[in-house]
Order: sequence, then structure tokens, then C-alpha cells
Amino acid sequence: MAIKSRPGLQRRSKQVRDSLGRLLLLPRVLRLSAHTPKNLLVGWNHYWSGVRSTGVGGDVLWDTGDLDEVLNYLPQLRRHFDPRLPMIDVGCGNGRFTRRLAAEFPSIMGLDLSPNAVALARRESVGFRDIDFRVLDLTVPGSTAVLAEEFEPVNIFVRGVFHILNPADRTVMARNLLALVGARGRVFLAETNFRGSSLGYLESLGAKPRSIPEPLERAIRDLPQPGHFGAEERSVTFPSAEWELLDDGSTVIETIPLRGPTEPEQIPGYYAVLAPR
Repeated sequence: MAIKSRPGLQRRSKQVRDSLGRLLLLPRVLRLSAHTPKNLLVGWNHYWSGVRSTGVGGDVLWDTGDLDEVLNYLPQLRRHFDPRLPMIDVGCGNGRFTRRLAAEFPSIMGLDLSPNAVALARRESVGFRDIDFRVLDLTVPGSTAVLAEEFEPVNIFVRGVFHILNPADRTVMARNLLALVGARGRVFLAETNFRGSSLGYLESLGAKPRSIPEPLERAIRDLPQPGHFGAEERSVTFPSAEWELLDDGSTVIETIPLRGPTEPEQIPGYYAVLAPR
């Protein structure tokens, strides 16, 4: 007589296998992250200096090149943003989102703390009109004061920045954004919001004890360990005394394909639209 496996036993067996896999993955991740520079600028500059190509098949983990992710954000941007105001893309990297959003606003500027990222963004944006890039670290208090005098008010787009910052830097950045938006500007943010363990997050992107996809390995080696950023973190970073929440909800953050040839990886995410009070 055949013995039927019990669902509870199957679940426990899977939990044991998952736990064992993470224990075996941990030493590899620790070896890689031991080389991560403690200084944000050093880490990001080193990361961007090693980029050989972008888009699908490239080195940049979050640059899928097909821009499908932007289509998820356009309804909120068009609903809440004044299209007559200029746009600033904070944490622009190689300018992927900056270039796509240039069609939606009269002018757009990408900001990044890494000179190497800005140099790459400029190279990849040759031929685009009304688009500019500057080096600026928004975790430095008061760093947007000059920009505020030059551009205020502006709309602001932030994709995948707050989830890699510590709470103190998040607070500083939010205050710097407040100085830019004036009375009419708005802030749109989209952030990774994977609520499991950090090893579970890496596993979801294809990391295994004996192999880690190269773009993911580069990120582990050079960049700060990602956290999560959802409604709870947003309410602390953008306090209701200073900001009004206009819209928020779940979204999907995409990376380049890591476990197959064509389909981008999808990470649970969170978006919010904010206005100054």
C-alpha cells in the first residue's frame, strides 16, 4: 500500500531545505560583502567604474533597458504632477529613467552622488534635448539649497534610493527634497519592499550557495546591503507635519533577467506620491 505524504511534513521538509540553503549561501555573501566600502561615494563610484554595458545582458542589476517599469508609474505621475514644472530624477545612475521621463516634462535633470554614474549618463544621453545631469549627494544637509534657488519649484522622481539608506540619511534626503518642491511640486518614489530576510531576497534573485549571478555579485561586493521601504518607513521619513500623502500602494521593481534569458526579475515594491504641506 502506498504511503501518502502529508502536507505538513512536506512543508517542514521544504523549510529545512530552505534553511540549509541559506546557511550554505551565507559564507559566500559574507566574503563578498566584506569588501564593500563603508563610504557610500567610494562604493558607488567603484561600482559605476566597472560597468561595461547596460540594458538586458549588461552589468547594471536594475537596468532592464526595456523601460516597462516606467509604464507602471506614468498614471500616478500624470494624475498628480504639474507637467509644466521641470523634473529632477534623484539617484539617476546611468540615466535610464531620466531619459524616459524627458518626454513627460519640459526639462529634466538627473542627480547622482557618483561622478562615474553621471559621466556614463551623459554619454548614454547624447542627442537628448532639455536633459542634464549633475553630481550631488542628497544625504548631505542643505545640499539642495543652490538648486532650490535655481529651479524651485520642481517635481521629483526617486526610484530605488531610500531602501539602501540608513534612517538618518533618509531623513536628511527628505528634508533636502522639501527644499526643492516648493508649493506646487510633488515627489514620486518607488522602492524595494521585500519583507523577508536579506538572504531570502538574494535567493529570490537567483543566488545559490555555489553560484551568484554576476550582476548581483557585483552589487553585493560594492554597494550597501539593501533594506526595505514601505508605508511604515515612509511615514517616518516623510512626517505628516511636513508632507501630505496623495497616493500609495504596492508596485513591482524590476531587475535584469538573472534566472533566465529574457524575463526580468520582479521584486515586491512600494510607491508613494507626496506633496509638501
